[in-house]
Amino acid sequence: MRFLTYNLWHGLSPASPVAFEPLEPTGRRVLREAEQIRLLQELQPDVCFFQECNPVHRRVAEFIHQLNRAAAIQPDLVGLKLFGVGLPLNLNSGLVILATHSVGLKKITGVSLSRPGTHWVQNWGSWQLKEERFALFAEAMLPKWGRVLLVNTHLHHGLESTPNFEARLKDMDLDEQIVDEIHARLAKGIDRRAAELEVLLAQLEKLERRFEVVILAGDFNASPEGGFGNRLRECGFRDVWFERHPEAGGLTFDEKRNPANHFLQERFPLTLVVEDLSFDSHTKEALLALARQQEARPRRIDYIWIRSQSLNLKVTTTELIGLPDAEGLAPSDHFGVCSDIELV
Repeated sequence: MRFLTYNLWHGLSPASPVAFEPLEPTGRRVLREAEQIRLLQELQPDVCFFQECNPVHRRVAEFIHQLNRAAAIQPDLVGLKLFGVGLPLNLNSGLVILATHSVGLKKITGVSLSRPGTHWVQNWGSWQLKEERFALFAEAMLPKWGRVLLVNTHLHHGLESTPNFEARLKDMDLDEQIVDEIHARLAKGIDRRAAELEVLLAQLEKLERRFEVVILAGDFNASPEGGFGNRLRECGFRDVWFERHPEAGGLTFDEKRNPANHFLQERFPLTLVVEDLSFDSHTKEALLALARQQEARPRRIDYIWIRSQSLNLKVTTTELIGLPDAEGLAPSDHFGVCSDIELV
């Protein structure tokens, strides 16, 4: 069975409360979307996990028509909408699981990881006043595997700290209180991702006893050596990239290999806000430049994780997909992960 996870990139930046600004010309976006379809036709995955599918209903209709697949949908970043109309303009993004008709794909539920139990985000309408993260749970019946729980997620996008970042921050010789405040702001993003993962795992615990296999995939916005990776490994999940490539690599967010899309992405706001802190303009610009470099650093943040207590599953191949073509065009700002997994 072939599984694929791919952040399709909505290509938008929050310009104002009422509209999102496109980061690329319309013709280029159309070309990227066509390349995504062509790539999927070439790879023929059995199950796909998509993030930042925007506008979600139009794109899903295209996938169904062009690829002859079934789909499960959970809108996640949409704002105030009724039947697709509302604010902010342009943004109607969602999580999607796409699968061949033979596996009997069926949506179980969509869970807000940011506001569990209190959200109102449906396919036909939503009331969402700030960023909210979700997990989409669906089921499938795979030949010889039995019932499989499919989980697609996109965790909070917040800047991670690394030893290199800490060393460069120390070299700036900032006031101790300023450094403490920067660490506190970084910790908020890390803590939010950790809390979102716990909500996801709690929902997983309620459902998984009915299934032979769990496939958890998506954009986790965190490096594998961080706390989220350790948490999933503690829960018995296997990282399919690491099993085939234990020497690491697999950088799915990489401006060096994907320069054109990342150049456009530079207009997206930083997740670390420092403008309100008190220091001279030179120091402020240096700190913003450091944050931009940290945000742009190549890293692996897109994953497929598997877990089964009853079946022996072997990861036979795992590769990056969606690399730039000869003209330098890549279908997304992320690279996807495609893996073949077989029952032995």
